[in-house]
Amino acid sequence: MKDLTGLDITVHNQSTLDLYNTVVADLCRFKNPVPLTMKVLEAEPCFVMGQVFNGHINLWTTDRDDLQWSLESLATISRIDPAGLNRRERMHVAALQTWATGNLVKASALLDEILIEYPLDILALLSGHQLDFFLGDAANLRGRVYRVLPSWDKEHPLYGYLLGMLSFGQEEAGHYEQAEISAMEAVERNPQDVWGIHAVAHALEMQNKYEQGARFMQDYAQNWQNDNVMVSHNAIHHDLFLLETGEMDKAIEIYDNFVHWDGIDPIPMALVDASSVLWRLYLEDEALGDRAQTLTDSWKQKSDQLFYTFNDAHAIIAFAINHDEQAAKNLLSDLTRYIASGDSDVTNHAMSLQTGLPICEAIFAFSKGDYNTTVEKLMPIRNTTAQFGGSHAQRDIFARTLLEAAIRAGKKNLSTALVNERLMARPQSPYNQKKQQQALALQ
Repeated sequence: MKDLTGLDITVHNQSTLDLYNTVVADLCRFKNPVPLTMKVLEAEPCFVMGQVFNGHINLWTTDRDDLQWSLESLATISRIDPAGLNRRERMHVAALQTWATGNLVKASALLDEILIEYPLDILALLSGHQLDFFLGDAANLRGRVYRVLPSWDKEHPLYGYLLGMLSFGQEEAGHYEQAEISAMEAVERNPQDVWGIHAVAHALEMQNKYEQGARFMQDYAQNWQNDNVMVSHNAIHHDLFLLETGEMDKAIEIYDNFVHWDGIDPIPMALVDASSVLWRLYLEDEALGDRAQTLTDSWKQKSDQLFYTFNDAHAIIAFAINHDEQAAKNLLSDLTRYIASGDSDVTNHAMSLQTGLPICEAIFAFSKGDYNTTVEKLMPIRNTTAQFGGSHAQRDIFARTLLEAAIRAGKKNLSTALVNERLMARPQSPYNQKKQQQALALQ
């Protein structure tokens, strides 16, 4: 049989394949894949690509609690005779095994190998793209899509989703105008392409197009606010434009409705979004009400995972905003022990050592008013924070923390230098202009 891109696939029932093709297409627009994936596995438990798919989506979450479902799929796969699988499927199994052990770098490379032989393998592309994002690998975010795109028929129903991925890679690699063009074509082809919508937001932000970005997110609100697992992430992109244009009340309203609220399921990737917005508001001394406590309560359910240190940094942000010193100290202690005794073959270990721990220490110092220590911790890694993943927009909170700490510590020369750098890149940013005035006012 053939899958939705015409690749050979080992499956016994057409109905199972139809379900699988549907859930893969749904993943392209980030519709929650779990319910339909369960139907796929119930229909044919020994369908290897169904099990591989299940393994992938549970690793996408960066939530250690979901790892068990990936391991269950691998256990099922281990009982399937590999002689009955084709080469591509065996390559997928090897990549999933590697990813589940925590070696994200090797897993990314293995997915690239699949794509070199099978450029139409949409699952390898989708998951490889996510791994590039988790690893902060801007060159491969762009390059992975560049390498396969010419092999795709432009009329294929999924082609537009590749343009959304391409745009994000172009933006992260610094090609902002190209990124805007690619992303706009993606959403014109598929208005519900929430990854493409997010790529438009990235491209516009990096070009200082804040008012245009706010209008775009509002115009596409009905597409990104419903029936997908990226609602909170696109909501914070809308918020970033509103914070720049000074529409604080509307930004808070979007946060409350689409990012975080009391009783929401504590999903790490959504909690990261919440921390990202609240920290920006906290740095500017905006009133947060009980939002910091609510976010802290959520993060406490996930902050002991030591699974993806980008999450650790955002957990400690919540604790810092809420002045929960004990929770912050517990996380720092756990992270220090993990680095001392952890497995160096696990990608997260190196991320934690190089970037995660110093950032967490810097955030904690900032919350204590120790701005000099914040500067000392962040200055050596200010140009290498991509090592622990995320996007330029997400990692900007750490650049803002460094700048704010320098200003509060009275370091005029450093503050001026940091502001100059920001203004050269984004001169129309009201935030950058405000910080320039604060730096100039230092004695």
